[in-house]
Amino acid sequence: MKSPKITLKIILGYLLLTLTSATVTVVTYKEIQKLTASENINESNRDKILKIGRILTLMNETESAGKIAIRTDDEQALQSFLKKNHILEDSIIKFREHITSEKHLQMLDTVQMLLQLKSKNLQELKVIQRSDISSITIRNAIKKLSSLEPSLGHFLLNDNIVTNQERIGPKIDSTDTQPDISSILKRYKDIKIPPTRNQSKFDETVMETLKLLTKVYKETQKSKYKQNEKIQTLWHNDNRMSEKISDLLSDFEEDILKSSQEINYERQIIFKKSKSFLISSYIFAIIVTVLLSFIIIRDFWKIQTYRQELETANLKTNRLLKSREQLVSMVSHDLRTPLSSIIGYSELLSKQDITEKSKNYLSHIKYSSEYIQKLVDELLDYSKLEAGKITIQKVPINIADTIKEVSDNVKSIFKSKPITLSIEISDTIRNSKFTNDSYRIRQILYNLISNAFKFTEKGEIRIKAEAKPFTDKASEIIISVTDSGIGVKKEQQAHIFDEFTQANTDVSKRYGGSGLGLHISQKLAHLLKGKITLESEENVGSTFTFRFVSEKVVENQKNISQKWISDKKPNEIRILAIDDDVTILGLIQELLQQKSIEVIPFSNGKEALFKMNNLSFDMVITDIQLPEMNGFHFVTLFNEKYKDNPIPVLAITGRKDVPESFYTQNGFSGILPKPFTPQKFYEKLNSFFPKIEVNEVDFTPPSTVDSTKYRPEVLEQFMGDDKEGIIALYENFINDSIKNISDLKRFANIREYEHIRAIAHKMLSMFGQINAKREVEILSFLNNISEKSDILELRLKIDDLENLFQKECKVAIEKYCND
Repeated sequence: MKSPKITLKIILGYLLLTLTSATVTVVTYKEIQKLTASENINESNRDKILKIGRILTLMNETESAGKIAIRTDDEQALQSFLKKNHILEDSIIKFREHITSEKHLQMLDTVQMLLQLKSKNLQELKVIQRSDISSITIRNAIKKLSSLEPSLGHFLLNDNIVTNQERIGPKIDSTDTQPDISSILKRYKDIKIPPTRNQSKFDETVMETLKLLTKVYKETQKSKYKQNEKIQTLWHNDNRMSEKISDLLSDFEEDILKSSQEINYERQIIFKKSKSFLISSYIFAIIVTVLLSFIIIRDFWKIQTYRQELETANLKTNRLLKSREQLVSMVSHDLRTPLSSIIGYSELLSKQDITEKSKNYLSHIKYSSEYIQKLVDELLDYSKLEAGKITIQKVPINIADTIKEVSDNVKSIFKSKPITLSIEISDTIRNSKFTNDSYRIRQILYNLISNAFKFTEKGEIRIKAEAKPFTDKASEIIISVTDSGIGVKKEQQAHIFDEFTQANTDVSKRYGGSGLGLHISQKLAHLLKGKITLESEENVGSTFTFRFVSEKVVENQKNISQKWISDKKPNEIRILAIDDDVTILGLIQELLQQKSIEVIPFSNGKEALFKMNNLSFDMVITDIQLPEMNGFHFVTLFNEKYKDNPIPVLAITGRKDVPESFYTQNGFSGILPKPFTPQKFYEKLNSFFPKIEVNEVDFTPPSTVDSTKYRPEVLEQFMGDDKEGIIALYENFINDSIKNISDLKRFANIREYEHIRAIAHKMLSMFGQINAKREVEILSFLNNISEKSDILELRLKIDDLENLFQKECKVAIEKYCND
């Protein structure tokens, strides 16, 4: 109940932190958007201020050009003013496109209107300047006087004076408002009027001139007054317009600056708010994190406590299970020997001349013994399956032959029952070979077929086998066993594969059995990547279907394991021996040398393959598990190399769960199981070299050694009375064992399971030879570990191995060597 609470606390804590983080993110994002918008506006305002500055500059330049145009009579100055004024208007029009404020738009419209009005006023002023009335009047007077020249008898003025006066335009002096009459009179003061014949005509001319000049004077005064009045008005208007434009642009600039200041103020407020919010959120997140950490750490320590308790309980449970397994294994092993004796002696007694009553007793003894033996075998298999110690060894198998062999074997047991057995095997199986674990398939088939006979009193049992394509290289094998027996009730079918389960108590009483057979078979089927299914109807019969996938075997080479025999004498034989265990290699050398057989030793197969080109030999003896190259890889390359002149290869192996056929079908000529005795070794050699004698060895352990435990004296079988050689070999064994145990501990720490398996396999041989059963059991466990194995249990096993070796095994060996 605590686990969901802890999970809920963690989930709520993380949800709260996530919500806080999301809130901070959203608020921060919005504030950033505001700041970005303010920055954009501020940037726009800065741009507007720069543009206004340029407009003001243009306006000052236009004002200066206007003043120049007014003070001079130069047409180019006027055109320069008009051009600059036009550029200023264009600048204001372009600037207007970036303005959105209605107020600012109205201000720009007013500026544009004033600029246009100023341009118009300046043009009017220039028109007034060009139409100076005094100049016109004086010019008219001059022309009038000039008309009198013929009557006066000479010219009053030179031509160049008029011409120059015409070329020089009238200039307006703002400080002199008097008409320039004196200059006119000076022109005529030095003129000598010649006497004329007609004095009245001269007087008339002079009077006319005076009248004309008086009129010029009056008109000039009047014109000058009006002109000055107009000029003053235009100048006043022009100044007012310039001031108005400057004021408008200044106001516009102030508005923009004020807007920028307001934006900066808003930005500061946003920064302050964001800062305050982030600080508050940070403090809140820290508080939540601290609380959550406190809760998690508190719960973590509770979990650690529970975990330690669970690990301790699990370790105790595992030890109990191991103890149970050891007990089952020990009891089963101890039962096998007396059972074998009982069955053997029962067979011997049945052949004696005894009464029918005694024969009946013997048949009951035999039946009970066989039942106990079957029960022991099932218990052993069940124990191994539960411990995960059963591995699949795939070998080429003829499934059709296997089905026929098992069926005939079971039928012979139940031959008294009136049951017809029919076998239907498809061509897809009959004409093909597959690779799989032959022994386990036989075990499953035996269980299914024997159950069919067991629970069928009469009728028929049908076995059907077929293969369906599964992949390009594999097929699905389907084997069904159908009987006409008692069947299984529908509600009991779901539990039929459970351990220690039978259909009902009546079946258990009537037919017996442990209820482990189908459970073991289903477990084995799962190891084969398959399954067993049931279809049954009570009192009608049952069909058990066994499905599994197997790869097809491609026959691509001849059988190398065919029988090979040599008639060489022992002293003519040369054998190449390969083993990475120096002690076992030394034993093999000693046994061969005792028969005068020459030995060529190697510690690994790769080196042997490389050097054997320059060697001549008659046989190879090799261990299966070797460094760099295992025995199967070695024998494949070796047989390929010597395919034209086959040489036998004998495998030494400690695996008892793999049949010899597996090795022979993979290229070996035979196997020698470990541990072995000299007699078994020589018997195996004798099958290849008949001239090697096999002597019976009568060996009795010395009384100084406890024969129920370690048997270091066993080397005397191999080396006879060579005590020095035995001591030297044991010294090597002790040193190697110390180093190997140290390596096991090191590889366990870094979880190098492959190296652990290799070392354990190498150590198994010699410990098995000296009857170190407990060490052998631990090494067997280490030899079968996987990446899923419990590391704590693994380390405990290695510690147990070290303690056993240091405190008992090594002591027994040293005691033997010192006696």
